[in-house]
Amino acid sequence: MKLTAASPVFRRVLIMGNGGTGKTWLARSLCEQLHHPVIHLDDMHWEPGNYGIARDRTLRDEMVKVAAGGDAWIMEGVYGQLVNLVLARVTTLVWIDLPDDECISNINARGIQGGESRTQFEGLLKWVSEYRTRRNNWNSFEAHSRLFSVFPGPKSRLSSRNAVTAFAENPSAVLRENVDLIVEVVNVTTDEQWRAYHDIRRTILFEARGLTGYDASHPDDRMLGHLPLLLMLGSRAIGAARLDLTGDREACVRTVAIKQDFQRKGYGRTLMARLEALALAHSVEKLIVNAARDAVGFYKAVGWTIVDAARDNPVLMKRLRADA
Repeated sequence: MKLTAASPVFRRVLIMGNGGTGKTWLARSLCEQLHHPVIHLDDMHWEPGNYGIARDRTLRDEMVKVAAGGDAWIMEGVYGQLVNLVLARVTTLVWIDLPDDECISNINARGIQGGESRTQFEGLLKWVSEYRTRRNNWNSFEAHSRLFSVFPGPKSRLSSRNAVTAFAENPSAVLRENVDLIVEVVNVTTDEQWRAYHDIRRTILFEARGLTGYDASHPDDRMLGHLPLLLMLGSRAIGAARLDLTGDREACVRTVAIKQDFQRKGYGRTLMARLEALALAHSVEKLIVNAARDAVGFYKAVGWTIVDAARDNPVLMKRLRADA
């Protein structure tokens, strides 16, 4: 079954995995069906023509964010930090998780390429063999597993060569195509989005708590550096939040709210994960929130730390990991 370029589920596909899993092969196979541009993260990580020499990290990250801003693409690579940067834009996530010995065999079969030296090639084989044992490293089984688990949209973990081939031949049969599964965080720009944004915040943060006085025209929502956001499930707005970029690599999280029918189903965690990815994309290293007391438990559960519990709205903090 051939895909169509109009398929919303396959609009922006990201393929991650260890070296030698066949990420490039699968990306090219999907490209033949979708005609989306293929983005190789290797091309951005390494200096052009200098395999083994990493590009300036700030420049690399900016290149990746610009590429991810495109409407449609297929992206592939091992770099978990870069995956995290663009995860909020991904509509389908594919993790090729083959046994390490099969990855090594595949690399040996393809031989030296891309200007590698023999020493670099041997180093690559050793690096690939350590995929499952590396700790606190974005380019590892540990990191890929975490990224895969928090991604809320359509996703597929391919654990054999036959599974990779089957996905290439008929992605829709492996990954049930359902636009209602797509979860995205979008910037609030249109009149319809503003209405949904205010309706969610008014209902959940004020009316449900017996409060009045919600101001839908408050200037803070439209200040420069303040990013009003909606969590979309398909075409439905189910959550809202605002990320205020305050400078010095810090940002404040404001007015997080999930519609009542979608609470306690993981969408709050999803919104926070996407919000953190967006913050990292803006080079934020530290997040602050003034939380309602009944929300403190939620923030602690997703990794936040209380720094001032005495206030009516306790202050919590979370440091974001941006290292590779």
